[in-house]
Amino acid sequence: MLYRPSLQTREYPLPVLKSLTEKPLEFWLEWTATAVLIASVALTSFNVYPLNVVVGLFGNLGWLSVAYLWKKWSLLIVQIVITLIYLSGVIKYLIA
Repeated sequence: MLYRPSLQTREYPLPVLKSLTEKPLEFWLEWTATAVLIASVALTSFNVYPLNVVVGLFGNLGWLSVAYLWKKWSLLIVQIVITLIYLSGVIKYLIA
């Protein structure tokens, strides 16, 4: 039988589930973007071009959003530069 939490009491079988459901959106955005960038690095190490560049672009756009939400200028500038580099790679692939 599956455990279903009560909608009124919000009971959870494990404290971890409760803490994960209370995380803000930026937490999920940060970790999703991190996982996507790790996938991009793995694709790069196996020379899977141009998928590695496209995946890296999406992961970097996620981190660009996080940097904006955090108002962290150093991270924002780095992410803008890296996003432009990824964009130039995508455009180069589409034109060639």
